[in-house]
Parts: sequence; structure tokens; C-alpha cells
Amino acid sequence: MEDKGDKPTVPFRAREGRVKVAVFVLGLVLLFIGLIGALYGWFVASGLEATHAFTCTSSPPTEPYPGWCTALLSSASTYRTFAFGMVALFLVGIVLSVAGAVMKDVPPTPTMMMAPPPVPPPGALHTCKNCGRSMPSADRFCPSCGTAQW
Repeated sequence: MEDKGDKPTVPFRAREGRVKVAVFVLGLVLLFIGLIGALYGWFVASGLEATHAFTCTSSPPTEPYPGWCTALLSSASTYRTFAFGMVALFLVGIVLSVAGAVMKDVPPTPTMMMAPPPVPPPGALHTCKNCGRSMPSADRFCPSCGTAQW
């Protein structure tokens, strides 16, 4: 039976293009949502304006109740503003899609590695920087006072 911890890990090279794909897919999603939202807002606002033109501009105006015509224009204005916001989202989607399509893979960040100190020959001694006690050169810390030696 295979343990879950024994599964091979994905090589780092296979994960490099994920940022590029994520930006491209995010751009496509925003593009689609912006387009659908803009069309919805535009059609609803146009319908409300047509209803206002049909109901409120006839002579005499046939308002079903006071404030009906004002409410229609206010709602149409709100939906038109919503449509403009969705157009902005659509444009952001276009920019992200194009950026994701043309961007280069993000290079992996280099890892900082310290070189280990040179290994002294066996049996070499040195004195502690703090207490002056003689100790093997391979020791990182003084056994007497605990001061780091290199």
C-alpha cells in the first residue's frame, strides 16, 4: 500500500508557467463577466428608458402612481452606470488576457546559500575569541563560554 507522503513531487520546471496561465485565465474571466454585465446593464437601461418614453411622454402623461416616471429615469441611470462599470471591468480583462498571453515565464527566485567554512586539518587547534581557551578548529562554538567562532 502506498503512503500519501511517498507520491513524487511535481518538478519545479513544470510549475514555472502557472503565473502566466493564471493571469491569462483571470483576464478571460474578467473579460467575460464584464461583457455580460455591460450588455445586461445596457439592455435593462434601454428598456427602462423606452418604458419612460412610452408611459411618461404621452399627452396627458399616464403615470400609474406619482413618482413613476422619476423612478424609471433614476433606475435607468443606475443601470447605465452599472454598464459603464462593467465596460471598465471588460477592459481590465482585455489588458490581463493580453498581458498573460505575451508575458514571459516568471524566473524562479534564486535561493541564497552560504558557503560552509573551510574544513581545518584534523587535530588543528585555535583559541577562543572570547575566553582564550584552546579548542579544536572544527568546533563552531567554544565549549567553555559558548561564543560562536566563525
